[in-house]
Amino acid sequence: MSQTPLFSIIIPIYNTEKELPRCVDSVLAQRFKDFELILVDDGSKDSSGAVCDAYAAKDSRIKVFHKKNGGSSSARNYGIEVSSGDYLLFLDSDDYWAGTDALDNLAGRIEAGKRETDVICFGTVLCRVDGTEIKTRLPDSLPSPDNDKQAVLQRLIYSNQYFSAAYVKAARRCFIQSNDLLFREELTSGEDIEWSGKVMVLCKNMDVYSDAFYMRIRGRAGAVTSTIGEKNVLDVLDAIESGVEFVERHSETPALKDLYLEYWAYQYAMLLGLAHELRRSDNYPAIYNRLKNLKWLLKYDHEKKVRAVRLCSAILGLRATMNIMRIYYRM
Repeated sequence: MSQTPLFSIIIPIYNTEKELPRCVDSVLAQRFKDFELILVDDGSKDSSGAVCDAYAAKDSRIKVFHKKNGGSSSARNYGIEVSSGDYLLFLDSDDYWAGTDALDNLAGRIEAGKRETDVICFGTVLCRVDGTEIKTRLPDSLPSPDNDKQAVLQRLIYSNQYFSAAYVKAARRCFIQSNDLLFREELTSGEDIEWSGKVMVLCKNMDVYSDAFYMRIRGRAGAVTSTIGEKNVLDVLDAIESGVEFVERHSETPALKDLYLEYWAYQYAMLLGLAHELRRSDNYPAIYNRLKNLKWLLKYDHEKKVRAVRLCSAILGLRATMNIMRIYYRM
């Protein structure tokens, strides 16, 4: 490994002793070896910390940090702070990478862009706990790295292929650190949505690696994303409001501003059904009013789901549309 590795792979860990070996082994199996693997034990109460230490004792590329529990965003931010690689990758400890060529192919894409590309987007496969595949989300390929940010982003946004998850992006470390692009630690949901929204606005260029090597496990008992509650909805709503304000302050051109708002329109449309699950909550009237104030986002409707939500809302009203979206999520 070179003194400055090409990749820093950051894995936040909390009570995943059973899944962690599969996750770490999937990184160590990569043919490309120029990386550091940063394991951040976020105050685990099981043997996850000991598993981390055992791996570090066998491989000098693995760096382990034990910290007081602060949540996934806190652990990721800690990993960013101590990282030294040219590019950052995030991997959740109950997920894993498929195959052995992901880093090699990403490195080729980075070199083709002369190590000047701020963000490289790739895909993911959503799986059940038993390993069966549910859905593949894959961005369309680009023939070569393209420095025209607007052209690349438009292609991604209009086809709903700029995915909000941080774990489907390789980001240049100097870009992340110089712009203070950390995850907001008070959010338990929506932190990736907000972070990706800011990355999209502040990056100078982006590229696409059209492969879905990231295996995302849905439904693990105890996983943060396995339940939806009022805090989750409020966090996502807060992320959308914050993201829209960020767009207003930092957009470079009117055309790019429209693309950024297309991204937030999709997040808004998808939140409507989840928010309606809270219709019996005492806080629902306030939540509904905040959503109503953001309804104007639906005019940014190149994405077909957003267009459908806009048309439904125009015909049936916002409340009825939210109920339809709630039913849609339960199907």
